Amino acid sequence: MNWKALIICALLSGSALMAWASDPITCKEITMLLRNGEQQQFIIDDTVRRKLLQPLSPQEEKELISLGATPALMNTLRAPTTIASPQAVADFTGRAQQQRIAMLQQQKQEQLRVLQADTKARLQQPAQRVAKQPVNDLVGKPLDLKFTAADGSSVNLANLRGKVVLVDFWATWCGPCMGEVPHVVAAYKKYHDKGFEIIGISLDKNKDTMLKITREKEMTWPQYFDGKGWNNEISSSFQIHGIPSMWLVNKAGVVATVEARRNLDAEIAELLAQ
Repeated sequence: MNWKALIICALLSGSALMAWASDPITCKEITMLLRNGEQQQFIIDDTVRRKLLQPLSPQEEKELISLGATPALMNTLRAPTTIASPQAVADFTGRAQQQRIAMLQQQKQEQLRVLQADTKARLQQPAQRVAKQPVNDLVGKPLDLKFTAADGSSVNLANLRGKVVLVDFWATWCGPCMGEVPHVVAAYKKYHDKGFEIIGISLDKNKDTMLKITREKEMTWPQYFDGKGWNNEISSSFQIHGIPSMWLVNKAGVVATVEARRNLDAEIAELLAQ
């Protein structure tokens, strides 16, 4: 087995490299090995040595066969003697859970580090966030907003007349923002076909991280990104001092509320009905 396949297996199983050799193999690993052209005799030998974590489901069998799994490989995977013992499964599950917890702790520490760094920068550079149009003055007035999104598309709020639009100021390092994401995504799926759109204004500094999160969380709407964190050009122009901040713009292009977070679903439904 080549070193690239070894790394792929370790990543897919969620195990550290040093524990890989003794952990049961998973169907997901076998699927990836087949897709990467690994010799099937090696997969058979490795499965017999490590044992299969759990019996294959009919759907898994179908997928493996579609990837070219030979009868010899399928017979090995179906053999009762190939399945890992309950103790081996329990040991593997325990290690995987510990690794997931450790990974979550690392993610939280990184989010906290980024938040602290951005907060420090914000406090040290207050003069760079001069308001051009204070938030409280926006309600009842037309909103002019246009930019090139992170995906290269052109966004112009004026072109969305006749639709209700949520302008969402957020960041991946902001815990409350990420807590709101499921509600925002649910609202988008519920009302998009009825004339509801979202425009994201990301206060992130790392574009790759922002794009990764938007893909994972199904945030399919356009995002403004300039990598300046709290000094984001658009949020600074509106004197945004805290996120998440959610505004709703009605069908006429007028700001209906700058506090949409409080009752988002009802606010959207009311504006769509107008």
